[in-house]
Amino acid sequence: MRNHAAMSIMQLLYRRIFASIIDYGIIGIYGIFLFLLTQSIASECNLNLNIHPFESQLIGFLCLTLPVFLYSYLTEKSNWKGTIGKRILNINVTPNPAASHDHIFLRNLLKYLPWELAHTGVHWTIYYSQKEMELALWIWGLLMGPQIIAIVYFASIVKTKGERSVYDEIAKTKICIINSN
Repeated sequence: MRNHAAMSIMQLLYRRIFASIIDYGIIGIYGIFLFLLTQSIASECNLNLNIHPFESQLIGFLCLTLPVFLYSYLTEKSNWKGTIGKRILNINVTPNPAASHDHIFLRNLLKYLPWELAHTGVHWTIYYSQKEMELALWIWGLLMGPQIIAIVYFASIVKTKGERSVYDEIAKTKICIINSN
């Protein structure tokens, strides 16, 4: 029985990793669609895409980050309790019994915050390179900080064998295998 429980725990880790691959594949397809749409509109309308980082950040947030955040949040707070990847792999997000949808919101906010910080760094890197300016130290922080956070997130998922990440711990949520009984 103990070996079965250990196998089940490792299965959770693998399922969580593969669910993430599926979800990021969906997000990647959406991102490619946005890129092609933007390029098509820009070329048809003769638009100048060299805009200030504040504007590009706002556009990126509204067109990419917010829809991705809402996809995760709304599917995880729904009766599905998980994204498409999680549903395919029979795992779900389970809040602490005393938790509410606010905990799912916090989970996703913390999960995607490093991603948005990295996007900010990329927008400012492009701006500085177009102006032929040396990158400021704070931009390097925006580029490197999210990478460090992502490594910590992944290490925490591996350490807990898929059950919790740092953001799950803070939000009082965990990932569980759905019983097919």
